[in-house]
Amino acid sequence: MKNDNKSERTSLFKSDIRKRIQNKRNSLPIRDRKKRSKIIAEKFFGTAYYNNSNNILIFYPFRSETDVTIIIRQALENKKNIILPRIHGQELKLFYVDNLKKQLERGAYGIMEPTTDLCRPAKISDIDLVVVPGISFDKNLNRLGYGGGYYDKLLLRIPEGVKKIALCFDIQVVDSIPVSEHDIKVDILITDTKIYHP
Repeated sequence: MKNDNKSERTSLFKSDIRKRIQNKRNSLPIRDRKKRSKIIAEKFFGTAYYNNSNNILIFYPFRSETDVTIIIRQALENKKNIILPRIHGQELKLFYVDNLKKQLERGAYGIMEPTTDLCRPAKISDIDLVVVPGISFDKNLNRLGYGGGYYDKLLLRIPEGVKKIALCFDIQVVDSIPVSEHDIKVDILITDTKIYHP
């Protein structure tokens, strides 16, 4: 019974953080979000993780998320391979994408996803860098996702040694996020004002 109560409290606490941080993020003016997204992208491009990578698993931005299309376009120009996820049942399927205008369609939850007929499937073992989405992160590199559990399942399968990097606005960082046993930390967190390492 105690474990049930603790789990319920954790779930409520996570739900509260999700609402609070999404409201904060949504309240950022579009021009401000674009400016901050460019700063975050430049920091990301300056890391050895990016420069040494070939196959990058990343997400397509949704609503008021950091605009990582800046990163996707630059990576493609740098002759890197971009892998995007597509929701399939209760899991994510992965596909190589090299043209954002022609190879994406609106999928589950209204998120732009790879069109299966136009994209080559990717394998987990192909990935050498992961850019992880999330609503909120804490200074200990814990991640709070959207609650669907898709990335939790995917991150469990990422090969050991492959770095997981999160990109977010500084207002999305909180002091502490309640952790469940299935939650996986990121290795690095880049915001518009700081870079958090282990």
